[in-house]
Amino acid sequence: MSSLPAPVSEIVYLNQYRCPYCQIEWDDEWSCACNDHCPSCNAEIEPYHSDVAADENPSPAYAVTYTLDYTHRVVVGVVADSPEQAQSIAEAAFDDGSIWDDTPEMPLLFDDFEEVDGETLQWEVAAVDVWPKADASVVKLRQERTAMAVCRGLIDAYQRGEDAGGSIDWADLDPLIPLAQEALGLSDSDPAA
Repeated sequence: MSSLPAPVSEIVYLNQYRCPYCQIEWDDEWSCACNDHCPSCNAEIEPYHSDVAADENPSPAYAVTYTLDYTHRVVVGVVADSPEQAQSIAEAAFDDGSIWDDTPEMPLLFDDFEEVDGETLQWEVAAVDVWPKADASVVKLRQERTAMAVCRGLIDAYQRGEDAGGSIDWADLDPLIPLAQEALGLSDSDPAA
């Protein structure tokens, strides 16, 4: 099986939980301040407190931000009788949020952020006790990266199955299921989508 991407080194959180149904408390280490399942009733519980787990050589932690000005440029294909009508159609699609739908009638031709020339790179550093929760943009990037790993794994499993006479080994697919669930934002207890 092809190697899956190495996990990103992250600060380990010691999360503390209290189940309101069973009245039991527990703690667990995770890579973020995430929900856990009650060991008694399996209810999904949010941590009431999270700390960065101590390591042998604790060092201060910082959230470091850099800022650059970018222009978001989107190009879509529009069939129209005039440039004014084409712009009007695109503006209406922008207003109703359908301009990114990438349809045959309005194909998405370009969608990216371009750095503005001459802007100065700005840095900001803030001391933190725990890492802030990952923004939705980062969650999306992680899900896309994990989905690509699942795709590579499926192709590899299929190729090995073909090489073995046409039968895919479940052992080649089993490690992909948790990755697929992660890419879809599902937990182990969620039914398959």
